[in-house]
Amino acid sequence: MRRLLLADRIKGRADSFLAPLIPALERDWEVRFVSLPPGPELAAAIAWCDVLWLEWCWDHAVWATREGIAAGRPTVLRLHSVEALNTDYPARVDWSRVDRLVTVGEDIGELIRARVPGAAPVVIPNGVDPTRFRPGTPDAHRVAWVGHIEPKKNPMLLPQIAARLRETHEFHVAGPFTDLRTRRYVLHLAASLGLGGTLQLHGPVADMPGFLADKGVILSTSMYESFGLNIAEGMSCGLAPVVHDFPGADRLWPPEALFASVDEAVALIRAASPGQRWRDWVGRYGLDQQADATRALLAGLRPTPAGAFRPRAPIISSADPA
Repeated sequence: MRRLLLADRIKGRADSFLAPLIPALERDWEVRFVSLPPGPELAAAIAWCDVLWLEWCWDHAVWATREGIAAGRPTVLRLHSVEALNTDYPARVDWSRVDRLVTVGEDIGELIRARVPGAAPVVIPNGVDPTRFRPGTPDAHRVAWVGHIEPKKNPMLLPQIAARLRETHEFHVAGPFTDLRTRRYVLHLAASLGLGGTLQLHGPVADMPGFLADKGVILSTSMYESFGLNIAEGMSCGLAPVVHDFPGADRLWPPEALFASVDEAVALIRAASPGQRWRDWVGRYGLDQQADATRALLAGLRPTPAGAFRPRAPIISSADPA
Protein backbone atom coordinates (compact mmCIF):
# COMPACT_ATOMS: atom_id res chain seq x y z
CA MET A 1 0.00 0.00 0.00
CA ARG A 2 1.13 3.54 -0.69
CA ARG A 3 2.07 5.55 2.38
CA LEU A 4 0.13 8.67 3.36
CA LEU A 5 1.36 11.08 6.03
CA LEU A 6 -1.23 13.30 7.71
CA ALA A 7 0.67 16.19 9.32
CA ASP A 8 -1.64 18.26 11.53
CA ARG A 9 0.19 21.20 13.09
CA ILE A 10 -2.61 22.36 15.41
CA LYS A 11 -4.51 19.36 16.73
CA GLY A 12 -3.72 15.85 17.92
CA ARG A 13 -5.11 12.73 16.34
CA ALA A 14 -8.13 12.49 18.66
CA ASP A 15 -9.47 16.00 17.93
CA SER A 16 -8.08 16.60 14.44
CA PHE A 17 -10.58 17.46 11.71
CA LEU A 18 -8.97 14.53 9.87
CA ALA A 19 -9.85 11.99 12.58
CA PRO A 20 -13.22 10.89 11.12
CA LEU A 21 -11.61 10.35 7.71
CA ILE A 22 -8.75 8.11 8.82
CA PRO A 23 -10.69 4.79 8.81
CA ALA A 24 -11.81 5.40 5.22
CA LEU A 25 -8.32 6.42 4.11
CA GLU A 26 -6.85 3.29 5.65
CA ARG A 27 -8.74 1.20 3.09
CA ASP A 28 -6.36 2.43 0.38
CA TRP A 29 -3.31 3.71 2.24
CA GLU A 30 -0.87 2.95 4.98
CA VAL A 31 -1.65 6.01 7.08
CA ARG A 32 0.55 7.72 9.63
CA PHE A 33 -0.63 10.74 11.65
CA VAL A 34 1.77 13.22 13.26
CA SER A 35 1.38 16.52 15.06
CA LEU A 36 4.88 17.98 14.94
CA PRO A 37 6.59 21.37 14.48
CA PRO A 38 9.13 21.96 11.73
CA GLY A 39 12.28 20.00 12.50
CA PRO A 40 14.07 16.67 12.17
CA GLU A 41 11.17 14.53 13.42
CA LEU A 42 8.77 15.96 10.89
CA ALA A 43 11.41 15.69 8.15
CA ALA A 44 11.86 11.99 8.95
CA ALA A 45 8.12 11.42 8.85
CA ILE A 46 7.85 13.17 5.47
CA ALA A 47 10.75 11.08 4.14
CA TRP A 48 8.69 7.96 4.95
CA CYS A 49 5.62 8.88 2.93
CA ASP A 50 4.60 8.66 -0.71
CA VAL A 51 1.98 11.44 -0.37
CA LEU A 52 1.98 14.28 2.15
CA TRP A 53 -1.15 15.92 3.56
CA LEU A 54 -0.50 19.19 5.39
CA GLU A 55 -3.44 20.04 7.63
CA TRP A 56 -3.54 23.82 8.23
CA CYS A 57 -1.52 26.35 6.24
CA TRP A 58 0.84 26.91 9.15
CA ASP A 59 4.58 27.12 9.81
CA HIS A 60 5.08 23.44 8.97
CA ALA A 61 3.65 24.08 5.49
CA VAL A 62 5.92 27.07 4.93
CA TRP A 63 8.95 25.05 6.08
CA ALA A 64 8.14 21.88 4.13
CA THR A 65 7.62 23.77 0.87
CA ARG A 66 10.28 26.49 1.21
CA GLU A 67 13.05 24.16 2.41
CA GLY A 68 12.30 21.48 -0.15
CA ILE A 69 11.42 18.91 2.52
CA ALA A 70 8.39 17.79 0.54
CA ALA A 71 10.17 17.78 -2.84
CA GLY A 72 9.24 14.86 -5.04
CA ARG A 73 6.17 13.93 -3.03
CA PRO A 74 2.67 14.93 -4.09
CA THR A 75 1.53 17.39 -1.46
CA VAL A 76 -1.99 18.31 -0.38
CA LEU A 77 -2.55 21.36 1.81
CA ARG A 78 -5.91 21.91 3.49
CA LEU A 79 -6.46 25.52 4.49
CA HIS A 80 -8.95 26.83 7.06
CA SER A 81 -10.26 30.33 7.69
CA VAL A 82 -7.88 31.22 10.52
CA GLU A 83 -4.82 31.00 8.26
CA ALA A 84 -6.41 33.05 5.50
CA LEU A 85 -7.77 35.76 7.79
CA ASN A 86 -5.36 35.94 10.71
CA THR A 87 -1.89 34.91 9.52
CA ASP A 88 0.60 35.62 6.75
CA TYR A 89 1.41 31.93 6.24
CA PRO A 90 -0.41 31.72 2.88
CA ALA A 91 1.90 34.46 1.58
CA ARG A 92 4.98 32.51 2.70
CA VAL A 93 4.17 29.05 1.31
CA ASP A 94 5.92 28.01 -1.91
CA TRP A 95 2.73 27.17 -3.76
CA SER A 96 4.63 25.71 -6.72
CA ARG A 97 5.26 22.71 -4.43
CA VAL A 98 1.64 22.20 -3.49
CA ASP A 99 -0.23 19.85 -5.82
CA ARG A 100 -3.72 20.27 -4.35
CA LEU A 101 -5.13 23.06 -2.22
CA VAL A 102 -8.26 21.96 -0.34
CA THR A 103 -10.85 24.14 1.38
CA VAL A 104 -14.12 23.17 3.06
CA GLY A 105 -16.29 25.93 1.57
CA GLU A 106 -16.70 28.06 -1.54
CA ASP A 107 -16.29 31.40 0.24
CA ILE A 108 -12.94 30.55 1.82
CA GLY A 109 -11.86 29.22 -1.58
CA GLU A 110 -12.63 32.57 -3.18
CA LEU A 111 -10.84 34.36 -0.38
CA ILE A 112 -7.64 32.37 -0.86
CA ARG A 113 -7.83 32.77 -4.66
CA ALA A 114 -7.68 36.53 -4.08
CA ARG A 115 -4.51 36.11 -2.01
CA VAL A 116 -2.81 33.40 -4.09
CA PRO A 117 -3.04 34.18 -7.82
CA GLY A 118 -3.44 31.05 -9.87
CA ALA A 119 -4.72 28.96 -6.97
CA ALA A 120 -7.52 26.56 -7.82
CA PRO A 121 -8.86 25.22 -4.51
CA VAL A 122 -10.69 21.92 -4.45
CA VAL A 123 -13.76 22.31 -2.23
CA ILE A 124 -14.53 19.25 -0.11
CA PRO A 125 -17.03 20.14 2.63
CA ASN A 126 -16.66 18.69 6.10
CA GLY A 127 -18.65 15.56 6.76
CA VAL A 128 -20.80 14.39 9.66
CA ASP A 129 -21.21 10.76 10.70
CA PRO A 130 -25.02 10.28 10.89
CA THR A 131 -24.58 7.06 12.86
CA ARG A 132 -22.82 9.02 15.63
CA PHE A 133 -24.87 12.22 15.51
CA ARG A 134 -28.39 10.87 15.74
CA PRO A 135 -31.68 12.37 16.97
CA GLY A 136 -32.28 12.14 20.69
CA THR A 137 -35.17 13.64 22.64
CA PRO A 138 -35.10 17.25 21.42
CA ASP A 139 -36.55 20.09 23.44
CA ALA A 140 -37.16 23.23 21.37
CA HIS A 141 -36.69 25.35 24.50
CA ARG A 142 -33.11 24.18 25.03
CA VAL A 143 -30.58 25.98 22.80
CA ALA A 144 -27.05 24.68 22.17
CA TRP A 145 -24.05 26.90 21.40
CA VAL A 146 -20.80 25.03 20.63
CA GLY A 147 -17.26 26.29 20.14
CA HIS A 148 -14.31 28.06 21.68
CA ILE A 149 -15.62 31.13 23.48
CA GLU A 150 -13.50 33.75 21.76
CA PRO A 151 -14.05 36.92 19.71
CA LYS A 152 -14.18 35.29 16.26
CA LYS A 153 -17.12 33.16 17.44
CA ASN A 154 -18.92 36.40 18.38
CA PRO A 155 -20.16 35.25 21.81
CA MET A 156 -21.03 38.88 22.56
CA LEU A 157 -24.36 38.24 20.81
CA LEU A 158 -25.19 35.27 23.00
CA PRO A 159 -26.17 37.09 26.24
CA GLN A 160 -28.24 39.58 24.24
CA ILE A 161 -30.25 36.79 22.62
CA ALA A 162 -30.54 34.81 25.86
CA ALA A 163 -31.80 37.87 27.75
CA ARG A 164 -34.74 38.20 25.36
CA LEU A 165 -35.74 34.57 25.88
CA ARG A 166 -34.97 34.09 29.57
CA GLU A 167 -38.60 33.34 30.43
CA THR A 168 -38.96 30.47 27.98
CA HIS A 169 -35.57 29.09 26.95
CA GLU A 170 -32.28 27.75 28.31
CA PHE A 171 -28.95 28.32 26.56
CA HIS A 172 -26.29 25.64 26.99
CA VAL A 173 -22.71 26.49 25.96
CA ALA A 174 -20.15 23.77 25.22
CA GLY A 175 -16.59 24.98 24.90
CA PRO A 176 -13.75 26.65 26.79
CA PHE A 177 -12.89 30.31 27.12
CA THR A 178 -9.65 30.95 25.26
CA ASP A 179 -8.90 34.48 26.39
CA LEU A 180 -9.41 36.42 29.61
CA ARG A 181 -10.97 39.49 27.96
CA THR A 182 -13.85 37.47 26.50
CA ARG A 183 -14.33 35.50 29.70
CA ARG A 184 -14.61 38.62 31.84
CA TYR A 185 -17.01 40.24 29.38
CA VAL A 186 -19.37 37.28 28.99
CA LEU A 187 -19.51 36.53 32.71
CA HIS A 188 -19.98 40.20 33.58
CA LEU A 189 -22.76 40.70 31.04
CA ALA A 190 -24.52 37.49 32.06
CA ALA A 191 -24.55 38.73 35.65
CA SER A 192 -25.64 42.24 34.65
CA LEU A 193 -28.53 40.84 32.63
CA GLY A 194 -29.52 38.47 35.42
CA LEU A 195 -29.29 35.40 33.22
CA GLY A 196 -28.58 33.01 36.10
CA GLY A 197 -29.70 29.55 35.02
CA THR A 198 -30.71 30.80 31.57
CA LEU A 199 -27.12 30.81 30.27
CA GLN A 200 -25.30 27.66 31.36
CA LEU A 201 -21.58 27.28 30.62
CA HIS A 202 -20.55 23.62 30.49
CA GLY A 203 -16.89 24.09 29.48
CA PRO A 204 -15.24 21.54 27.15
CA VAL A 205 -17.57 18.65 26.34
CA ALA A 206 -16.13 15.26 25.37
CA ASP A 207 -19.42 13.60 24.41
CA MET A 208 -20.87 16.00 21.86
CA PRO A 209 -23.66 13.67 20.62
CA GLY A 210 -24.75 13.26 24.24
CA PHE A 211 -24.65 17.01 24.81
CA LEU A 212 -26.83 17.67 21.75
CA ALA A 213 -29.32 14.86 22.42
CA ASP A 214 -31.77 16.88 24.53
CA LYS A 215 -31.38 20.22 22.73
CA GLY A 216 -33.74 21.54 20.06
CA VAL A 217 -31.79 24.45 18.52
CA ILE A 218 -28.18 24.84 17.43
CA LEU A 219 -27.24 28.53 17.56
CA SER A 220 -24.17 29.90 15.79
CA THR A 221 -23.24 33.54 16.38
CA SER A 222 -19.86 33.34 14.62
CA MET A 223 -18.72 36.29 12.54
CA TYR A 224 -17.16 33.91 10.00
CA GLU A 225 -16.82 30.18 9.37
CA SER A 226 -15.22 28.42 6.43
CA PHE A 227 -17.84 25.74 7.15
CA GLY A 228 -19.17 25.42 10.72
CA LEU A 229 -19.00 21.75 11.67
CA ASN A 230 -20.89 22.34 14.91
CA ILE A 231 -23.90 23.48 12.88
CA ALA A 232 -23.85 20.34 10.77
CA GLU A 233 -23.49 18.10 13.82
CA GLY A 234 -26.45 19.77 15.49
CA MET A 235 -28.60 19.44 12.39
CA SER A 236 -27.67 15.77 12.08
CA CYS A 237 -29.17 15.36 15.57
CA GLY A 238 -32.33 17.05 14.31
CA LEU A 239 -31.67 20.43 15.94
CA ALA A 240 -33.10 23.48 14.17
CA PRO A 241 -30.24 25.72 12.97
CA VAL A 242 -30.16 29.42 13.81
CA VAL A 243 -27.07 30.85 12.11
CA HIS A 244 -25.63 34.36 12.07
CA ASP A 245 -25.44 35.54 8.46
CA PHE A 246 -21.66 35.58 8.11
CA PRO A 247 -20.08 35.99 4.64
CA GLY A 248 -20.82 32.87 2.64
CA ALA A 249 -23.35 31.43 5.12
CA ASP A 250 -26.05 31.49 2.45
CA ARG A 251 -24.01 29.01 0.37
CA LEU A 252 -23.63 26.59 3.27
CA TRP A 253 -26.84 26.66 5.32
CA PRO A 254 -30.61 26.92 4.77
CA PRO A 255 -31.52 30.52 3.95
CA GLU A 256 -34.49 30.36 6.30
CA ALA A 257 -32.09 29.64 9.20
CA LEU A 258 -30.02 32.83 8.83
CA PHE A 259 -30.29 35.92 11.01
CA ALA A 260 -28.65 39.36 10.86
CA SER A 261 -30.05 40.94 14.04
CA VAL A 262 -30.90 39.96 17.59
CA ASP A 263 -34.59 40.42 16.77
CA GLU A 264 -34.32 37.96 13.88
CA ALA A 265 -32.44 35.42 16.02
CA VAL A 266 -35.07 35.63 18.75
CA ALA A 267 -37.87 35.13 16.22
CA LEU A 268 -36.15 32.09 14.68
CA ILE A 269 -35.56 30.47 18.07
CA ARG A 270 -39.17 31.05 19.13
CA ALA A 271 -40.42 29.46 15.93
CA ALA A 272 -37.83 26.64 15.86
CA SER A 273 -39.10 23.14 15.20
CA PRO A 274 -36.48 20.39 15.61
CA GLY A 275 -36.94 17.21 13.63
CA GLN A 276 -36.05 14.95 10.72
CA ARG A 277 -36.29 17.84 8.25
CA TRP A 278 -32.92 19.20 9.39
CA ARG A 279 -31.24 15.80 9.46
CA ASP A 280 -32.39 15.20 5.89
CA TRP A 281 -31.13 18.63 4.77
CA VAL A 282 -27.66 18.16 6.23
CA GLY A 283 -27.35 14.74 4.60
CA ARG A 284 -25.50 16.51 1.78
CA TYR A 285 -22.62 16.88 4.23
CA GLY A 286 -22.33 13.21 5.13
CA LEU A 287 -19.03 11.68 6.19
CA ASP A 288 -19.25 9.15 3.36
CA GLN A 289 -19.41 11.93 0.76
CA GLN A 290 -16.40 13.67 2.29
CA ALA A 291 -14.44 10.42 2.49
CA ASP A 292 -15.22 9.46 -1.13
CA ALA A 293 -14.18 12.89 -2.42
CA THR A 294 -10.96 12.81 -0.39
CA ARG A 295 -10.06 9.31 -1.53
CA ALA A 296 -10.67 10.29 -5.16
CA LEU A 297 -8.44 13.35 -4.79
CA LEU A 298 -5.61 11.29 -3.30
CA ALA A 299 -5.98 8.52 -5.88
CA GLY A 300 -5.23 11.03 -8.62
CA LEU A 301 -1.86 12.01 -7.18
CA ARG A 302 1.34 10.44 -8.49
CA PRO A 303 5.01 10.88 -7.48
CA THR A 304 6.70 13.91 -9.02
CA PRO A 305 10.48 14.10 -9.58
CA ALA A 306 12.17 16.67 -7.37
CA GLY A 307 12.25 20.06 -9.03
CA ALA A 308 9.59 19.14 -11.59
CA PHE A 309 6.75 21.07 -10.00
CA ARG A 310 4.98 23.32 -12.43
CA PRO A 311 5.63 26.96 -11.43
CA ARG A 312 2.66 29.13 -10.68
CA ALA A 313 2.14 32.85 -10.42
CA PRO A 314 3.98 34.44 -7.48
CA ILE A 315 2.03 34.90 -4.30
CA ILE A 316 1.04 38.39 -3.25
CA SER A 317 2.23 40.08 -0.11
CA SER A 318 0.39 39.37 3.11
CA ALA A 319 0.07 43.15 3.44
CA ASP A 320 -2.51 43.09 0.65
CA PRO A 321 -6.11 43.06 1.91
CA ALA A 322 -7.71 39.64 2.32
